[in-house]
Amino acid sequence: MRLLSIRCLLPCLLGLFVSVASAGPLEEGRQAYEAGDYEQARELWEPLAAKNDPDALFNIGLLYMQGKGVEQDGRTAMDWFKRAAQYGSVDAAYNLGLLYAEGRGIYPSPKDAIYWWRQAAEVGHAESQYNLGVMLAYGRGTARQVSEALTWWEKAARQGNPDAIRALAMTYEQGKFGIAADPEQAQKWRRLLKDN
Repeated sequence: MRLLSIRCLLPCLLGLFVSVASAGPLEEGRQAYEAGDYEQARELWEPLAAKNDPDALFNIGLLYMQGKGVEQDGRTAMDWFKRAAQYGSVDAAYNLGLLYAEGRGIYPSPKDAIYWWRQAAEVGHAESQYNLGVMLAYGRGTARQVSEALTWWEKAARQGNPDAIRALAMTYEQGKFGIAADPEQAQKWRRLLKDN
């Protein structure tokens, strides 16, 4: 039986610097980042971060996570991500879940990973929904909660998340996690995987 794994989309750590391209320090910082001028990017984002702009907070966290223009420091990255998440950055909450799940720069904490992925999952972040489902299905950091895991995977699958679709198909094909095998359900999810 193949184990499902946490989806670690490190490209998400490369982040979505600005949800909408706009003129100003945030966009100028993104351009500096893309040009490899990380110190300039940080200088442009810091005044916005001082005003608790979630995108700027997130972006500075990325710099520390990647060690670009600053010394790489997972703990400092986490601090920036926590502030960004506090001010509404869903990507920061997702990344916090990854950091806790993987123990990057900090101690591994499945319970904390669940907490942050739940925050992002509840506002519709598909990768967080999938990862939360994995934790619940396997009972990592919590008691096994298969029914809730399936609910989160279905939410992620409806958004086209291929990992969630595969998890559902495999669960129903193989009767995993104490779920009775259901070829009809398995086929339904396999079809959706082919359509995406």
